[in-house]
Amino acid sequence: ERLPAHMVPAAVVVLDALPLSVNGKVDRRALPAPAWEAADEGFVAPRNEVERRLAEVWCQVLGLERVGVHDDYLALGGDSILSIQVVAKAR
Repeated sequence: ERLPAHMVPAAVVVLDALPLSVNGKVDRRALPAPAWEAADEGFVAPRNEVERRLAEVWCQVLGLERVGVHDDYLALGGDSILSIQVVAKAR
């Protein structure tokens, strides 16, 4: 009846057909990435230089146009692997 939160998909991408490999299996590398969009509701722009710099880093790593100070990194598509890039760019 209900899925635990960790089993609920973060995004859904609708496709006409799944890309298949020459063996007839799903070609996961050919699947399109979901289009992550920041919600406009409650957007708070960065208020100081530190927040601006971190927002720029998040935008670069996550491929977004803008990030607000209250946006959720994971909800925007961030993960533990991408966080390594965030830390490296923020230094």
